[in-house]
Amino acid sequence: MTEEPVEPKQELAPPPDGKPGGAAAWIFGGWIGALVAVLVVAAWLVGKDEGRRQAENAAPTQVATAPPAKTTAKPEPAAPAGPGKQLFATKCGSCHTLKAAGTNGAVGPSLDDLQPDAALVEAAIQNGGAGSGAMPKGLAAGNDAKQIADFVAQAAGG
Repeated sequence: MTEEPVEPKQELAPPPDGKPGGAAAWIFGGWIGALVAVLVVAAWLVGKDEGRRQAENAAPTQVATAPPAKTTAKPEPAAPAGPGKQLFATKCGSCHTLKAAGTNGAVGPSLDDLQPDAALVEAAIQNGGAGSGAMPKGLAAGNDAKQIADFVAQAAGG
């Protein structure tokens, strides 16, 4: 058997500076670092422009030092005092809501919402409401009915 000659292994030439990776690694690392820096700056610029664009399109906000806006809402009438308030609370308040009397009834209509005038209230007291049949007739009579009607009309703004 003949032996074939074995070629000697060629060693790679050492890098110019004698360290593994050498100058080529430094050049490659420099390019990567520069690319990262460019991407960071580009992202910052895009974000800055997007923030400005959103700020321009946003609805203007009211400055905290601006004077309050004037309201055109009708002020609530002052709660009347007198015997009508007490009469309403004892005879009507268990069924009707009326803020000025401090009542929260749930059977009859809210008189704050209805805002009846004195004539309508007095007729409802005499006739038993507006015809639903839930309110009994004659809960109050004479001067008591008039005082309740006047109180409700004034308190509810009717």
